[in-house]
Amino acid sequence: MLNDKEFRAFQEGIFKIYFEKYIEFKRGKGEKVTRSTLIRLKTLNQELTLACDSLEISREVAEFILREREKESPASRGLRISDFRQFSAFLRSLGITSYEIPRKYMKKVYVPFRPYIFSEAELGSITRVADQLRQGIRSQTHRLVYPVIIRVLIGTGMRIGEVLSLKIQDVDMANQLLIVYKSKNNVSRYVPMSESLSATIAKYLSRIQNRNEPQQHLFISPYTGTGYSYDAMKYMFKKIFSIAGIRTPQGRLPRIHDIRHSFCTASLNRMLESGMNLYTAVPILAAYVGHVNLSDTERYIHLTEHGYSDFITKESRLGSLIPEVCDEN
Repeated sequence: MLNDKEFRAFQEGIFKIYFEKYIEFKRGKGEKVTRSTLIRLKTLNQELTLACDSLEISREVAEFILREREKESPASRGLRISDFRQFSAFLRSLGITSYEIPRKYMKKVYVPFRPYIFSEAELGSITRVADQLRQGIRSQTHRLVYPVIIRVLIGTGMRIGEVLSLKIQDVDMANQLLIVYKSKNNVSRYVPMSESLSATIAKYLSRIQNRNEPQQHLFISPYTGTGYSYDAMKYMFKKIFSIAGIRTPQGRLPRIHDIRHSFCTASLNRMLESGMNLYTAVPILAAYVGHVNLSDTERYIHLTEHGYSDFITKESRLGSLIPEVCDEN
């Protein structure tokens, strides 16, 4: 359910209840719904309230909302179109008539971005900080949970939403696997764990109260009685990064997702250093981290020291042999 503040943002309009259901649906899949996303959805709700007389989104209404706007950046427009397209598809899945956004609107927008890549020493530092959480931590549960969450992120490259969505039943200790159900792009997969991570998870399971309740979240917030929120993670990880003294070259604190970038980059480097070629390594890495499109994994190649220009040159000869997949986000 939305909290009181979030619910007030959608108090008016015939689509209000469907925005609430849509947000619950996204969170149920383990996707983060950030404050900026909520603001965009609130604006979309207001526009639909003014434009629609009934619970139906016509082509005319959709094209009016999707029109180009003065001084709007390509990135902002791309996010707005993506929000509308996904919400429209959600309505159709419920049997509500809503215009299907044509492909001409779904243009890829290039946004210059370079993630922060943690060194092994820095990853060790943030792990130690998590292990030593003492002052200012109101709950003993936090001191138990965060060291494990950090090790799962570092050791598997999973998305934070995937980690927070894990249930007790998703841990297969016999086969040293974590099971991810219907994550981004509706992909489910098995995530192998190392011996050390398996030992960490086993110890954690032995210490938590809900270990015999398979449907319960693996990591339960002591404040809500359910899984941790992404906002809670952002707050604590910023604190951990700050205590560890880790900042980007621009002076900002890294993002949680930068741990995933670091995992992918380090894994790709290790595979290449072992003698594996890029055309073998990239599909393996893509399957492990849950990418449905190889181009998602190719983003990590420029962060390695190996053969990027050679890969791009050879890839250009493939032409249409590799089908494109529309990015759901």
